[in-house]
Amino acid sequence: MSGIPKILHFVWIGDESRRPDNCIQTWEKHHPDFEIRLWGNHEYETRNWRTKHHMDEFRRQSDICGAADLMRWEILLDQGGIALDADSVSLHVMPEWLLSCTAFACWENELMSPGLIANGYVGCHSGDPLIRHIVGHCERSTELVFRREWFGLRRRKVASWKTVGPKAITDAFYEIGYDPLTILPSHFFIPKHLSGQFYSGSGPVYSNQLFASTNENLYGALYEQSADSLADMNPAEAAATMGNHQPSD
Repeated sequence: MSGIPKILHFVWIGDESRRPDNCIQTWEKHHPDFEIRLWGNHEYETRNWRTKHHMDEFRRQSDICGAADLMRWEILLDQGGIALDADSVSLHVMPEWLLSCTAFACWENELMSPGLIANGYVGCHSGDPLIRHIVGHCERSTELVFRREWFGLRRRKVASWKTVGPKAITDAFYEIGYDPLTILPSHFFIPKHLSGQFYSGSGPVYSNQLFASTNENLYGALYEQSADSLADMNPAEAAATMGNHQPSD
């Protein structure tokens, strides 16, 4: 089997004027031999998505991230490549051996969320069984945004990270026992967790996750940075641009 396609996918829907293009450009700078594919409002409206009804419901509930996560899974299933969070910063070129993996992801954080696989850095071939399982489950689900309680008489909104984000890929990994998946240490891509916990070791750090989509105050600081200044930061400097922010339940 040939390597994982040299394609970097970024999904950004909603207000495209707020898309962190300077962050995306850091990936272009360090990976000039990769194709960059941006997925936005046009693709959202015109592509024949399998889970479009769930995407629309996420958007009706003002959960852009949930809709974007569903797009990410379908894109990987159909095209393969590497799906990355748009508000992440590339600090170094990814190692070539990553492309020889059957599929890869990384832990969210071994100390703060042990056992949880992050969904913002996933690489695979088209048709990958793990991604197919996720998309199939979402497609078959009656609801993803809400959960029915009290014998189905009450609906409660569920955080999208539980239904289509990190918990979705984690659950799928264990459900099908997907042993071909290479799970990298969190510090490869997320040296600073959104709780503030920071990797202080000397191991490889290839990017930094800024979590701007969960912290409105970061947008202003992001736009003040050029792509070159972001790409040339060391991990500690990049992490310092991010404030501590706890996820929703």
